[in-house]
Amino acid sequence: MADTFEKKLSSAVDAVIPKANAFFKDIEKRTKDGPGVTRPPYLEGEQIGHDMVAEWAGELDLETSIDAAGNMYMVYPGEDRDASVAMTGSHMDTVPKGGNYDGAAGVIAGLAALDGFRRAEITPKRDVVLMAIRAEEAGSWFTGKHGGHMGSRAALGMYMDNELETAIHLGTKTSLGEAMANAGFDPDKVANEPPHLKPERIASYTELHIEQGPVLQTEGHPIGIVTGIRGNRRLKQGKVLGEYTHSGAVPQHYRHDAVLAAAEFINRLEKEGLDLIDQGRDLVFSSGIFHTDADVNTLSKVSGQLDFTLDMRSMDVSALDEMQKIVTGIAHDIAEKRGVTFDISDFAAVAPSPMHGDERAKLHEGAKALGIDAIDVASGGGHDAAEFERMGVPASMIFVRNDRGSHNPDEAMDIADFALGVRLLAWKLAMA
Repeated sequence: MADTFEKKLSSAVDAVIPKANAFFKDIEKRTKDGPGVTRPPYLEGEQIGHDMVAEWAGELDLETSIDAAGNMYMVYPGEDRDASVAMTGSHMDTVPKGGNYDGAAGVIAGLAALDGFRRAEITPKRDVVLMAIRAEEAGSWFTGKHGGHMGSRAALGMYMDNELETAIHLGTKTSLGEAMANAGFDPDKVANEPPHLKPERIASYTELHIEQGPVLQTEGHPIGIVTGIRGNRRLKQGKVLGEYTHSGAVPQHYRHDAVLAAAEFINRLEKEGLDLIDQGRDLVFSSGIFHTDADVNTLSKVSGQLDFTLDMRSMDVSALDEMQKIVTGIAHDIAEKRGVTFDISDFAAVAPSPMHGDERAKLHEGAKALGIDAIDVASGGGHDAAEFERMGVPASMIFVRNDRGSHNPDEAMDIADFALGVRLLAWKLAMA
């Protein structure tokens, strides 16, 4: 890293890292919820994060604004203020009792990069816009019909018809629109006015995030450059409907047991999925919700209903299509054999999102210039970057090594690895 610019930028970023580390500790303390942290979208926890971000942005004299959905934009002026902008960002909400770094690391990295610019007196070629995004973790907080990633999709004009009414907030039991309004924002503008962001005005979008899997940790690399984000087939409200009856009085062969039917279903689905993986296909799958009704069932009842979810993800659309057909076939077979009914009609589909080739190449160029050990890695989780890429914005992602996974209290990003990620992000934004 002999180049003067890279040394100057890295030194300035490193000087900001203690402040970033203090931010992580403070927000964890202020949103602690038992073993983890909870920052629900459009409620107090997420707002605490946005208020803390706004305070740091104010110290940097960034030009700050908030859109109708509550997303916050912080602008660091560049040389050509009329040029399309370079964007970075991530989200401040978490899953219930989640980890402290998922989402927040990307926003704090953006602040640290812009603080580094100021300290090093660096003026980028174009305006740099940091976006603190609302409700990225929508899948954990909203039921009903919605497309997830609610803040970025609102800003880009990607909502489905009536999504503001059909998505129901689990924390408030209100619609998405009501939750927005109660938080002080304007769902009517989201629904009826042009989108806040114009893709043609965005030169690039770069998002830093902790890795949510074990690849970087296992292979010993601090930084990953994301090749793409897996698409999915999701069943959010699957049901097996059988017959409630006495658990002692009805002979086994006369029963229509929803639990046993569901257990056979998930066991056979695992076998079929593993067969595809053994053929070299890219695939992961899980059933995160799998339960009977605690208000109805007792020890002495055969269960007449089981609710479940399916989440199947892959970079290969054909693998997702094949798994959905397998789900339908297995369900039909078990329904006939056991006299039950499967409700699996409401699959949601999201296409895979390869990250932009030129943007990925730029990140590799930056890692080499900065002397950072970085490898290609795929993303199993969904991210706001995918929504930008789908709207034609050249998007890329930086992963930071993180032990023990994400969406849990044990997220363990090392601050030294984070510093490398911020260096790379700052370089990318300066060169955009």
